[in-house]
Amino acid sequence: MSGRDCTYCPEPGADVCVRTQRDEDGGQHIYAHRECADARSVIPLYVFTSEPEKAR
Repeated sequence: MSGRDCTYCPEPGADVCVRTQRDEDGGQHIYAHRECADARSVIPLYVFTSEPEKAR
């Protein structure tokens, strides 16, 4: 399970990105659970299909 926080609920493990926000440091991605986004009729920008592998 990932450590990405959902913007709509307190549970970790968000599996979609619902928006990006630019700021002075370059920006950030806003994550959510697919179910939380669907309940709010938010269309995800992208979906995580797997966790990234750790560098060797």
